[in-house]
Amino acid sequence: MKRIGRYQIEDKLGEGASGVVFRAHDPVMDRQVAIKSVKSESMTDEEIKHALSEFHHEAAIAGKYAHENIVGIYDVIQYGRLDYIVMEFVPGRSILDYMIAVGPMGIDETLAVVHKCCIGLAYIHYHGVIHRDIKPGNIMYHPANGIAKLTDFSISQSIEEPSVKDTGTIAYMAPEHFDPDREITQLTDIFAMGSTMYRMLAKKYPFNKDNTIHQILNKSPVSIRELRPDVPKEVSDIVDKAMAKSDVDRFQSAAKFAIEVENVMNKLYPNSTLMNNSKEYMLI
Repeated sequence: MKRIGRYQIEDKLGEGASGVVFRAHDPVMDRQVAIKSVKSESMTDEEIKHALSEFHHEAAIAGKYAHENIVGIYDVIQYGRLDYIVMEFVPGRSILDYMIAVGPMGIDETLAVVHKCCIGLAYIHYHGVIHRDIKPGNIMYHPANGIAKLTDFSISQSIEEPSVKDTGTIAYMAPEHFDPDREITQLTDIFAMGSTMYRMLAKKYPFNKDNTIHQILNKSPVSIRELRPDVPKEVSDIVDKAMAKSDVDRFQSAAKFAIEVENVMNKLYPNSTLMNNSKEYMLI
């Protein structure tokens, strides 16, 4: 069986346009890990250099923090001519893969996942980090274990860094990405979380491919309740507030977003065991 350094590769967990993730065994710590690498065979030297730069950036930011709703990073190793990120192995799959397999998510299930993600966002925002690429593909999910974790901090930034605009996944981008008079802030992640919640419920993007930037700047998405009438108004209102065009109309923090989700969950599904209490995780 192939090895990367001391890690014994077991199988491939997934791959994207430029990266691949393997499951491996760490014999020293006797645990499973995930190892992320670039797909060097399909990339130019310059593309590999850029991807490795993102790897080191991701490790430098996400590797500082440990939280149950964030995928942990253990190490960056060099093996051969490439670098690899060694990460926490999370059972399950991404929300995107989950939706592809089963369709739109249940309303209570969506609320529970969004709640966990908002708690994770509140944690990184407290530490001065903006994720900048919240989307279904960057949330790991295992329903049986109640796990939802944010991953992929490759384009995240400190709030003290100059804003980098128009970088990320356009389907979930906030208007400030395309407005020269506005800055990228923690509220940008809140918009992206709202867009992600929209897709989890509707299995549709909030904006279509026809002049997407114009729509993000000037138009509201089709109401969730029009696409899916079983979604209660209280849930639709959360999506609308998270995706408000103006900063002042959005949830003013991920913690407040989490609390509103929790309040609606408790009202609609009082006997649900899917959600933990926000106050256990945040100083509110």
